[in-house]
Amino acid sequence: MRHMILRESPLGLRHYLGGRLVNGGDVIEICFSGGWVVGRYERTKDPARPLFHCSIELCEGRGVAACVIEIPDGAMVRWPRS
Repeated sequence: MRHMILRESPLGLRHYLGGRLVNGGDVIEICFSGGWVVGRYERTKDPARPLFHCSIELCEGRGVAACVIEIPDGAMVRWPRS
């Protein structure tokens, strides 16, 4: 499994995943205890505290609920599968 690595780049501290730069808005997958969840990566002012945006489907056609969590250091993360 892979995890994001925080390292220096020409633009300052940035996250890399599988050797590829992760940009704000990129779609990534994080492994929750029940499986992989697709969401969007967000950089914050503190490079060590990125966020993960995803949505939770609601019952009975009530739409979705937005969910935002901080990505813990060492979290199992991957690029989406094609």
